[in-house]
Amino acid sequence: MQLRFLFAVCAGLGLTFASVAQERGRFEGGRPTHPLLLAGNGYFVVVNPDGTIAQRWGGSNNNDGWYLPNGHLLATDGSAWELDANGKCVWRYKAKDGTGGGVYSCQRLANGNTLIAENSTGTIFEQTPSGERINVIRVPLNKGNRHQTLRIVRRLPNGNTLVCRSGAATVEIYDTAQKLIWSQRVPTLAFAAIQDGEGNIYISSLGQVQKWSRDHQLLWELKASETGLPVKNMTGLHLLPNGNLIIGCYAYGKGVGAFEVTPEKKILWHYSSGRGNDSHMAVQLLDPAIKTPNR
Repeated sequence: MQLRFLFAVCAGLGLTFASVAQERGRFEGGRPTHPLLLAGNGYFVVVNPDGTIAQRWGGSNNNDGWYLPNGHLLATDGSAWELDANGKCVWRYKAKDGTGGGVYSCQRLANGNTLIAENSTGTIFEQTPSGERINVIRVPLNKGNRHQTLRIVRRLPNGNTLVCRSGAATVEIYDTAQKLIWSQRVPTLAFAAIQDGEGNIYISSLGQVQKWSRDHQLLWELKASETGLPVKNMTGLHLLPNGNLIIGCYAYGKGVGAFEVTPEKKILWHYSSGRGNDSHMAVQLLDPAIKTPNR
């Protein structure tokens, strides 16, 4: 993958990306097979397997991000926005009500619409390129702390919608008629959820990542304490075609910011930005062979 150093500003958002030749992260124990997109504390980066930074963008409280096939960056940091390959802001959505943090999740769909999770109002919807809001799902606001209403939301291949209700410590699936059809409680704040090819659901909830069957059987669990590394606050998830997981960590301090783990719980590599206190709440392996990233 050829990645360019760029510099641009998205007016009104404070977003930049620039050459960062002096900056690099650190992989230990091994290295990923391809560059990684990582959401950091106030920035996004594409980091090469040798730890050098190939691209860098700014941002705020970055929760979700995608390196799109056309080279654009789609991301959320309270707003949802897209930058083209030259750093120009080509699309933006900002919630009218920003209470609790605004927008925390987005996904570009095959039909060209963008799936948006508006934490501030407990509303999930598709926005068409013309700005129309369709297929609306509403969940209850988290009582006492609206910041913890929603986190990552994903549209599944069959058209259903996978929803993390953070403070409710619950992951739900809604069908194409926006009806609740599945619900699973987890030990603590539900951050991210993804579905594998057999319909099982991986869920990150800070101290653990669990794999649940659709009939609510716990099939697999990785606790932070099992890794043998200073891992905490597991959040971002990317399931690879070989069954490995790449996991990103929130507010990891001097510990592990991201790592790859096999189904047998072997850690293949782990990464730190070296900034001392950082967050990688979104992770994506930029392998061109992965046409539809499961994250």
